[in-house]
Amino acid sequence: MKINFKIILVSLCFASCKQVQNLSDKLTKPSGKQVIERNVKEDEIFLKKYEDVYEQAKNNNLELALPNVIYTKSDSLDFSILSYKIFLEKGERLKIETNIETDSLQFAVDIYGILNDTLISKRPIVSNEANLNNLNFEVFKTGYYKIVMFSESNKKVDFNIGIYTEPVFLFPVAGKGNKDIQSYWGAVRSGGKRKHEGIDIFAKRGTPVIASVDGFVATAKNSGLGGKQIWLKSGLFGKTLYYAHLDSIKTRSGTYVKLGDTLGFVGNTGNAKGASPHLHFGIYNSSGAINPLAFVKKSDLPNSKEEKVFKNGITKLAKNELRIGSGVKYKKIETFTENTPITILGKIDNWFHVQYADHIEGFMHESLVVENI
Repeated sequence: MKINFKIILVSLCFASCKQVQNLSDKLTKPSGKQVIERNVKEDEIFLKKYEDVYEQAKNNNLELALPNVIYTKSDSLDFSILSYKIFLEKGERLKIETNIETDSLQFAVDIYGILNDTLISKRPIVSNEANLNNLNFEVFKTGYYKIVMFSESNKKVDFNIGIYTEPVFLFPVAGKGNKDIQSYWGAVRSGGKRKHEGIDIFAKRGTPVIASVDGFVATAKNSGLGGKQIWLKSGLFGKTLYYAHLDSIKTRSGTYVKLGDTLGFVGNTGNAKGASPHLHFGIYNSSGAINPLAFVKKSDLPNSKEEKVFKNGITKLAKNELRIGSGVKYKKIETFTENTPITILGKIDNWFHVQYADHIEGFMHESLVVENI
């Protein structure tokens, strides 16, 4: 049998180069975007087109409400880059997940800060790592952010992107959730003399109150307005969590507790005497009390399904409205006439994310669009 040593040598070289690249990536930790750029940099025309499309998408004015699932596809001949403005609160963790296998296609996501509808810097605040087709981002400041997402374009693959948030702390009353919060931050107290510096979570007397974080019990006592209360410190320079009006306390000062440990039980001690049993839950940092809602509010997870999106569409009616978001509540950008050709970049619920003439982007209801075959 004749052995082709040239083919074997090329294969060994390719495998060796790939191993070196993988080792280098482990040390330098490039972002998903950097890996994709590295793979297209040798094609100057394609690279220039990608850079133009990325900048255009990054500076669009489209908005996205959370949670949501976006259905899209990679294209072997083009880049489909999705970019949206989203609102996030301190205390939330942004989750962006795809159903793309990490060894199949590289996915990239960048997050930028926004101030007055302008990007704060040219560099993203955070990006996903290479070979990780997801991103977790703990929000450090309440406000608007811009997310930019795309995949490699070396093959055609249908995929979806789930975007949602989760609280960074565990809900502090066992078995309870958002509907059990009946008094919020800022509510008037003492006839207007003060405002509520926390949230009240209502539950039956004796319902377990649990540690929302790992930490040390700084104080466990029966005193003042809070009655039977616990102050839980989350790390040396972390936040302090305040649990008040307990019926009884199960822990003691100086105790280290883990996430989910029972601290005490719901009651109505202190100035809650005579009221329905509930937990007053507050969070404090070095500046004082902060709104705890986003830190514990449970989020709805997006439901994904199998859905393929066609690329080339055409408008159906005499008037076809284009909006900045996926719903009629969003501002209208403009109106297209019948038989206007458009490119489909993605789909959210019953709305297509479309592009017209390579530069105008917006959302159009699916009833206004048909596939242009």
